[in-house]
Amino acid sequence: MQFLKKHYEKIILCVVLLGLAAAAIWMGAVFKKLQEEVNQPVSEGAHKTTPPVPLDLTADLLALAQVTNPPPVVLSGEHNLFNPVTWRRKANGELLKILKTGPDALSVTNIAPLYTVIAYDHPSGNGAIYVFTVQQHSGKARIEYAKKDEKTKSGLYVIRGIKDAPDDPSEIQLEIQETQEKVWISKGNPYKQVDGYVVDMKYDPESRSLLKERVNDTFTLDNEQYKIVEITNNVVRVQSIKNTKITTIKWNGNP
Repeated sequence: MQFLKKHYEKIILCVVLLGLAAAAIWMGAVFKKLQEEVNQPVSEGAHKTTPPVPLDLTADLLALAQVTNPPPVVLSGEHNLFNPVTWRRKANGELLKILKTGPDALSVTNIAPLYTVIAYDHPSGNGAIYVFTVQQHSGKARIEYAKKDEKTKSGLYVIRGIKDAPDDPSEIQLEIQETQEKVWISKGNPYKQVDGYVVDMKYDPESRSLLKERVNDTFTLDNEQYKIVEITNNVVRVQSIKNTKITTIKWNGNP
C-alpha cells in the first residue's frame, strides 16, 4: 500500500499510455481493413445498376440555398437577447414595458410657429411720428414710436415711405433690417413673419410631457440633461449635454 501511495501518479500515467497504445494499434487495424475494402476491384454487375430517373433533388437544392444564403443576423430591434427590456410601474400600478429610453423615446405631439408682427396703429401729432405695435417670437406686444428714416427702439425696421397724407397715410413702407426687405403695411394688414417654433413632446418612460419648449431650452430625461438645438416645422433636434450627441425627432403631424 505504501508503494501505491508513493507512485500512484506513475501507475495512472502508465495505464493511460497503455490505453493510448492499444487505441493506436486498433485504429491501425481498422484503417488497414478499410483500405483493403476500398482497393477491392468493382464487379462488372455493379456498372449495370442505374439510378432511377429523374432524380428528385428539390429538398437538396432547398437545403443548399439556405446554406449559401443564410438570413441576416439582427442584433437590434425589440428582441431581448442583446437588448434587455426595462419595466416601470405607472402611478396607477400598471407595468409599462420600456423599449427605448432617452431622446430616442421622445415623440413630438405638436409644433407651433412663433411670429414677429409689426402692426401700424395710428399717426401721432402732426404725422411726424407713427405708432406701431411690435411683437417678437409671439411674445407680449408693446407700443413703439417711429419716425421716417430713423432707427426704431426695437431695431427691427425703418420707415422708408409714406403713401398719401403724412398725417393719415393709407400705407407705410418698412425696411426690415435683418433681411433688407421692403414691405408695405397698413391698418389691418401688418407685417408678419415666422421667426421660430415651439414644440410639445411626450416621454412615455416617465409618463410626462414637455410643453412649449423652445430652442436652447434644457430638460432632463432619466437623470441626464439635454438641450433643444433646432426646431423646424416638422423636425426637432435634441443634443446631449454629456456627449454632444444629436438626436433627430420627426413630427408626423401637419406642419
